Order: sequence, then structure tokens, then C-alpha cells
Amino acid sequence: MKALIDKFRYSDIDMVLLRISVIFIIALFGNYKWFEFEVEALKPLISGTWLSFLYDIFGFHGASYLLGIVESIGYIALIAGFFKPKAGIIGDLVTIAIGVTTLSLIPQYGLKSFLVKDAVLLGAGFVLLKYDLNKAMPD
Repeated sequence: MKALIDKFRYSDIDMVLLRISVIFIIALFGNYKWFEFEVEALKPLISGTWLSFLYDIFGFHGASYLLGIVESIGYIALIAGFFKPKAGIIGDLVTIAIGVTTLSLIPQYGLKSFLVKDAVLLGAGFVLLKYDLNKAMPD
């Protein structure tokens, strides 16, 4: 049992599982942005917030697609981070930006579960950022 525990302690399985989890979440919600149901779901969320400028510039569909592009860049960079930590850093920063942006909506909408989950995403982004920085810039 000690050997198994030691193998776990000295492995990167935690970072691999965290990265896969974040990729799954961002890919899922990012790919939703390309569909009409998500365009409609975003309207009441974005309209009453500081993000409403996106609708003024890009329209409803364009704003949703822009968010989808940003999130796609994020999860693709996170996938690349398995092999290239510097690419992972880009994905980590996008993950952090998604978390900060979503959490900034709490003053308007309160502690709704779809917003609060991004606190975990924000934390995961920082954990992955530290990991990828250490891999990209070893001592």
C-alpha cells in the first residue's frame, strides 16, 4: 500500500485529471456558444451587465460566437499544454479570464450555481498556470 501511495504522491496524475476536467468544462460550454439555444440563454445574462457592450459591437450571435472562439482557444491551448507547457499557459490564462469574467456577474445575479462554479474554474486555472510555468521555466 505504501508503494501505491508513494507512486501517487510523486506522479502528475492530479494535474492530468485537473487539466482534463477543465478542458471538458470549457469545451462543453464553449461549443454551446455556436448554437441558437445558447445565444438565447446568454441574452438575459449579458444584457444587464458590463458585458452588454459585446451586443452593441457584435450583435447577439456575434457576441456568442466571440465567446465561443475565446473558449475554443482556451481548451485547445490546454490540450496542447499536455505536450507544450508554454501553450498550456495560454489556456491557463484563458481559464482564469473566464473565471474572473463570470464571477464579475455575481453583483447583478447573486450566488447562482451557474456562476459560483466558476470559482472552482478560477482556482483550477491558477493551479494549472503554476504547474505549466514550472514546466516551461525549470530552475
